[in-house]
Order: sequence, then C-alpha cells, then structure tokens
Amino acid sequence: MKRKKWLSLALCVGLTGTLILGGCGNGNGDSGTGSGQTNQGAETKDAGNTEDTEDSSSDTTDYGPALKLTMGSTGAAEDISTQSAQKFCDLVKERSGGQIEIELFPASQLGSATDQLEMVSNGSIDLFLEANLMTTYGIDNLKPASIMFSTRGKEDQKKLMNSDYMQKNFDEFLEKSGIRVVSFDWYRNATAIASVNKIEKLEDCAGVKLRVPPVNSTVDMFNQLGFNATPVSYNETLISMQQKVIDAVWCTEDAIWTMGFYEPANYVFELNAAADCMYVYANDNLFSSTMTDAQRELIQECADEAGDYYTGLAEGALEENRKNWEAAGVETITISEEEQDRWAEIFFDYAKKQEAAGEWDEGLFEEVLSINGYSAD
Repeated sequence: MKRKKWLSLALCVGLTGTLILGGCGNGNGDSGTGSGQTNQGAETKDAGNTEDTEDSSSDTTDYGPALKLTMGSTGAAEDISTQSAQKFCDLVKERSGGQIEIELFPASQLGSATDQLEMVSNGSIDLFLEANLMTTYGIDNLKPASIMFSTRGKEDQKKLMNSDYMQKNFDEFLEKSGIRVVSFDWYRNATAIASVNKIEKLEDCAGVKLRVPPVNSTVDMFNQLGFNATPVSYNETLISMQQKVIDAVWCTEDAIWTMGFYEPANYVFELNAAADCMYVYANDNLFSSTMTDAQRELIQECADEAGDYYTGLAEGALEENRKNWEAAGVETITISEEEQDRWAEIFFDYAKKQEAAGEWDEGLFEEVLSINGYSAD
C-alpha cells in the first residue's frame, strides 16, 4: 500500500488536531505544521496506473468505527476531476468493506470554492477537491510558486511539489487554518487561454477581458500583460463568456472542452506554462483526532491513487479534447519560445517588484526558480 513519508512518520508519533483552511478557485486570493505533520509528499506513483493488484477481499484490517463523510468539488459533473473524485470515494468504500463512505457533491453544489473551504475549516464538510488558494489565507511565501513560467510542465511541478519549500508552506497552512493537504498527486495539464479574439503575441492582450480565478496575485499578474483580468467564479465562467461579460478564459487546457469554454471561443492560445495540481483537503480535526490510524492510511492511499488516475485521464483527454474543439472550428495557437520569453520577463519583473515590496521573504522567488534550474536574471 502506498503512503507518503509524512503520514508514516505522523502515525508513529501520533497525529493531533489543529485548525483549518482552504485551497484554490475561490473568491479572493491564491492557493501548516500543526502538531504531528511532517513531510506531506515525498512519493509519486506512475501517472495513469489505475489498476489495483491487491486483493481487498483478503484485507483483515479493522476500519471501524463506521464513518460517513462528505466531499465537495467545483468541477462539472462530467469533468475528469469529478470522475476521479468519485474514483476516490469508490476506492475508499470498497477497500474499507463499506465501513467508510464518502458522499460527493460536485459542480459547486455546496457553494463556491471559498465557501466550501470555509465549510471544511468549520467541519461542515469533511473533504474538498480543489486547486491552490492557500495564499488567500495568509501563506504569503507560497506566492512565488504561482508566478507564471516558474514551472513549465508537469515534471517541473512534481519537483516543486515534493520540495522542502512546499512542505514548509503546507505546514504553515495547516497551522493557520486547520486544513490538511491529504494528497497533491492530482497533476493537471498546463494552462491555456480560450478566447473570442485571436491572441498570438503580447500586443494582442491589450484590453481583453480575461477570466481568472478570484486570486489577487493572479489578477495582478495578468494585468501586467495588458489584460483586463476579471475574477469570475469557475461555475459562472461559461455563461459569463456566452453573455460577453468576458472575452476569454484562462484555465487548464483540457477543461476548454469538458467545461464547454470552446463554444463561445474561436481560438485556444497554448501558454505551456503554469503547471498545477488539484489537492484533497481535509478537516484536520477529523483527520488527526477522529480517524483511526487505519482510516487515515486508507484515505491517504486512495486519494493518491485517485490522483494518479486523474493525472492519467488529464493526459489522455487533452489530445482528444484538442481534436474535438478543432473539429468544432476552434483554432489552436501555440506560443513560440521567443514569445514565451517575452511573457516570462514581464511576470518575473512583477515578481521582483513584489518581493522588494515585502510580499514574501527576500530571495524566495529565485529559490523557487532554482528548484527547476531557472533564474530570474
């Protein structure tokens, strides 16, 4: 059975409860160690390996007492994130022999990302699948990792996520919020812009109303390029584009088809930057104090396996989705390396100014870039 180093150590020393917080796609900011939290992510299984070779019928582990948990997400019912979240729920139920059941509420049924993270924090719901919004809750030293082109693909993102830098941020996040990052092995495709108007170079960005998540630093970054960055909740993005409230949407590339953003768009502009992942967040009081060791280990194992499943789906879906939107008449434009460098220079200059203004610890942006061999100079 797979388990991350932090869980193995935490179970040895005895987990204790703390506070709680939330993660990404919310309504006003970006994405700790409480007692007992150690390294939250040192292993990564091969993406797309979804077959379980273990015979669960021979598992004699006692997963009692029975637990009935709730889990929210913002992805549409047919989105691969929702499929993978359901995979997680099914794995937990199957391997616990029905002792642990998780009811999934996708498509923002429980509210916006911000609302659901607050619900995780106060214990109204137990689990939440979302991307990163930790800086919304005061994790300022995580801001450098959200700078565009600080990572340029999944392999970069994996190195970043498994670094000491990220562990420190997870620790602070838990301490301040009481929300534990149970799993981050849900690696997303790179981001792109689906647009009504053609965007091929930096000059084409001027005045374009671009939907971005309600994350202050993201809004600021895209405004540096000349966009009119417009925060819109994820579940309201398509209708906002259809009603011409916005001209374009920045999102993971595979979502352009699954979320229907291609319908009002004429172009997809591939940035090949800002790789990211989804997180399984848990109320830490539940996870560290209420659950037994066996329950915690099972939740961790199944969340990681479902994350690998999600990563595989994302990789497989992207090629098919690109064919689909092009068949629907949407043109795909790939940013050149020269143009990519122009965008990166603006983002990196923005990061330097933010660091000089005290937005995060001095020297941290260069540290983040160095994880993958990049430099701001």
